[in-house]
Amino acid sequence: MRIALAIMAALLLVTGTAQAAPKHISASAPSLHPEGVQWDPTRGQFLVGSLRHGTVSLVSRDGKVRPLVTGTKMVSTLGIQVDRGRLLVAYADIGFGEKKDPGQSGLGIFDLRTGRTLQLVDIPNGANDIAVDPQGNAYVTGTMGDTIWKVDRAGVVTPFARDPRLGGAAFGNNGIVWDPRGFLVTGHYTNGTLFKVTRDRVEELPVPKLPGADGLVLTPRGLVVVTNNLAAPGKNAVTTVDTRTWRVTGQRDWGTTPTTAARTPYGTYVLSGYIDVLAGGGTSDEFRLDR
Repeated sequence: MRIALAIMAALLLVTGTAQAAPKHISASAPSLHPEGVQWDPTRGQFLVGSLRHGTVSLVSRDGKVRPLVTGTKMVSTLGIQVDRGRLLVAYADIGFGEKKDPGQSGLGIFDLRTGRTLQLVDIPNGANDIAVDPQGNAYVTGTMGDTIWKVDRAGVVTPFARDPRLGGAAFGNNGIVWDPRGFLVTGHYTNGTLFKVTRDRVEELPVPKLPGADGLVLTPRGLVVVTNNLAAPGKNAVTTVDTRTWRVTGQRDWGTTPTTAARTPYGTYVLSGYIDVLAGGGTSDEFRLDR
């Protein structure tokens, strides 16, 4: 009898988890157009940015959207990270915002619970994405330059690694993740090269080129690389790479134009903020997260 009850409890737990985590989440907010997403483990919700409004919003698993960070000088919000009560946000003016501040580029540091601004730190060359190491140092890609910038917990900015291969005539190093083995992995958006980065050392990884490499996420299955064709000759797809061999183990074509993904307790969710509509001169109130 006890065994039967235990089996029933396990089945209920699995069923409840599946119901709490739909494979597709459809959300709506006025012309939000999120480019970055992260999982908030303190709330069990998603955090998304906005290319149009320069905000950060919470998205529940049933698609309800609630603003968390508003009223700052940020024109467009891009990559997002959560670190021990802090919310880290890359921001810049890339021409899609309601506000204008040409040349704006920085890292916003906020209180995760309240959304209160703790610090806004200038970052050169078009801040785009963020990785955080175990000590709380943030590493920020500058898509319009050849440098990865380090921001310590005090907000001091220093160049971490600089290499011509990280730059380019258009968009250079973009997505970035911290590998627990003690190094960074970043992707070059235009040519699709993946790099292993330590202080002042950049090495090309033996991964097939993935043009349009935008968001990078480390998962139990490997490194997830989200690609799109927004500004590169890539394709809308999600590719998984084995981080032991650096071989591609799977690739899935995507029906929308994805930009990045977030790892959650329920699996990895890919964000489609309809940036293609925004780039074409229109707007949309819809966005989606798909597992």
